[in-house]
Amino acid sequence: MAITHFVKAAVSEYQDKEGAIKKRYQSIGVIMETKHGLMLKLEILPLYAIKEGGLLAYLNPPEDKAIPTQQVSKEFIDDVPF
Repeated sequence: MAITHFVKAAVSEYQDKEGAIKKRYQSIGVIMETKHGLMLKLEILPLYAIKEGGLLAYLNPPEDKAIPTQQVSKEFIDDVPF
């Protein structure tokens, strides 16, 4: 089962330095692709985010957060004195 999207909802509000009201978003679940179609897995249900009897959430594609590995030169490894 591959994750196709993250489900995010506004869970609280805060005031920035300029005084504007901003929303804080949290991942509340995932959308997975299975052999029978798409599947929603809710991990939490934020009560603050429920407005007028419903919950609005965004579907965001996964971000590639892979950190590039550093290449270590062979000269550096050969200089180790043990």
